[in-house]
Amino acid sequence: MRNLVTGAAGFIGSHIAERLIKNGEEVIALVRKTSNTKFLSGLGVKFAYGDINDPGSVKRAMQGIDIVYHSAALADEWISPKEAYRVNVEGTKNILDAAMEAKVKRFVFISSLAVLGMKDHHGTPADAPYHKTGDSYIDTKIDSERLVMDYYRKYGLPVTVVRPGFVFGPRDNKLIPRLSDRLGKKQFMFVGSGKNKINAVYIENLTDAIISAGLSEKAVGQKYNVTNDSGMTLEALVLSIVDIWKFERPKKHIPKFMAYLVCNVLTAMARLAKAKEPPYITRTRIKFLSLNLDFDIDKTKKDLGYSPRVSIEEGLRRTKDWMDKNASRAVRN
Repeated sequence: MRNLVTGAAGFIGSHIAERLIKNGEEVIALVRKTSNTKFLSGLGVKFAYGDINDPGSVKRAMQGIDIVYHSAALADEWISPKEAYRVNVEGTKNILDAAMEAKVKRFVFISSLAVLGMKDHHGTPADAPYHKTGDSYIDTKIDSERLVMDYYRKYGLPVTVVRPGFVFGPRDNKLIPRLSDRLGKKQFMFVGSGKNKINAVYIENLTDAIISAGLSEKAVGQKYNVTNDSGMTLEALVLSIVDIWKFERPKKHIPKFMAYLVCNVLTAMARLAKAKEPPYITRTRIKFLSLNLDFDIDKTKKDLGYSPRVSIEEGLRRTKDWMDKNASRAVRN
C-alpha cells in the first residue's frame, strides 16, 4: 500500500509515518522544502515537496496513493482566524479534491476532541453535536471535519475521522514539557480542585487507532473519539509527573473564575501589543487544567479493536526519557 502522510514532519504525523514504515508500508510525506526531514529520512520515508495550500503540489503527491493520513494543521492557540481557515479548511479541501481525483481507498482525517466544545464532558460520544467557541483552531477544525464528512455523503469518498484528546509522548514539545517545566520551577498551580478528568492519550495508543481507522471497513464514514480511557484526573497526572521527575508536589490552587479573569486581561493586553506568543495562561490551558474531559470511546474499541497498550504512567516515563535525551527541543513558554 502507498500511503500519503501530511504533517509528517510534525508530532503526530511523524509517528504515523514511523508506524507505517515499521509495518512494511510505503510512505510518501508531503513536506515543504524548509521542513526538518532528518528523522523521516532515517526511516526511509519518500518525499513529495509542496504545501497543502498549493493544489498542484498536492495533486502530484497524491498520484498512486491508496490511503491518505491528513494530520497537517495549524494547531497553535495564538493564530489568526484568517490563517487558521486558510490552512485548516482550505488546505483540507485541496487534499480532499486530490484524493477524490486519485480515487484513494481511504482518507483518514486527524481532528480533535475540541470540536465537541470547550465545556465539561461526562462520557460524551462521538456523535455529539459540534460546539463552536470562537477559538480559531477549534472552529476551523469543526469546519474541516464537516467538509470531510460532506465529501463522504455527497461524493462517496471513503473517509474516517479520528479525534484525539491531549496527545503526549516522544517528539512532542508542548504538553508534558510545559507542565514539567512549570512544576520544576514551582510555578504550577491547580485551577479549581484538580479532580477533573483529563482526555490525554499517549501517542503510540493514538497511532494504533489511526492505523486501524485506515484499514477497517467499519470505519468508513465514521468519527472516533480517542483517549487513554484511564479515568485519570488532572491531579493524578500532575502527581505522576512529580513522582517520575522527582519534583516537589504543588499545593497552590486558584479558583476557576480568577483564572479566567487573569486570562482575559492578559489576552487583551497581548492582542493590543500584537504579541507573537500567547500569554502565560490561555483559555486552552485553563480548559486542560479545570474542565472535566471525559469522552466515550466504546465505539472506537468496538469498531477499531482499540485498547490502549501503554498506560499514562508508562507513557510519561517514555516521554521523560526522550526529553532527557533531547532537552534543547523542549518548549519553554
